Amino acid sequence: MDADVYGGVVAQVLGLLDEAPGIAAAARLANAGTLDLPALAGLARTVAPDLRVLSGVARADRWPELRPAALEVVLELARSLAATTVVDCSFALEQDEELVYDTAAPRRNGATLTVLAAADTVLAVGTADPVGLQRLVRGLGELKEAVPGVEPLVVVNRLRGTAVPGDARAEVRAALSRYAGVEQVRFVPLDVAGVDRAVATGRLLGEAAPTSPVRTALAALAAELAGVPAAPPRRRRALARR
Repeated sequence: MDADVYGGVVAQVLGLLDEAPGIAAAARLANAGTLDLPALAGLARTVAPDLRVLSGVARADRWPELRPAALEVVLELARSLAATTVVDCSFALEQDEELVYDTAAPRRNGATLTVLAAADTVLAVGTADPVGLQRLVRGLGELKEAVPGVEPLVVVNRLRGTAVPGDARAEVRAALSRYAGVEQVRFVPLDVAGVDRAVATGRLLGEAAPTSPVRTALAALAAELAGVPAAPPRRRRALARR
């Protein structure tokens, strides 16, 4: 589910032609009190036998369409539609103090805060470079203020040895431990070629680059969250010699 109110891109990344965002349509039905499971299933595009996508709003000025009350209904029904619901939400967590007590007034980041409050598990994702880590540390502090009691699972993306001096994993762990009090970190390596291939062709990473180290890391993370053993990574086929 793409709930990014600053411009959702999930549909574009997957090569879906989507002029009518599914999440906006679902929110409208929820506002009208007519959203049910069959209607939500019809709005969620099937991209694989076990994967549906509820596309988001690509234009940032459409954020008022995703009211928190309507999104709560969508999220609750999504739990019944799929065994696991993954929601991509925005980065901003600021609240307008003048609107906090006015539940009827639209709030720019209301959708994000609604998703985080409803989530069973929150993943906080940052990039493995000095700028990305600084933003991640600040974001973790903002997250704890916005959603008291949350214990996010921290994921550092695009890990490579050239952006951080020395042992990249050790340096990232040390920085997050010192500045954010985070002791457990999951890593996703950088694989420009594999990810570019998937985005350029509008396919899933498992289809475009099944042996990508990014896919291996994400599969292990998904298995951890689901509480199941991780599947062994695929090996590249050796070229036949004549």
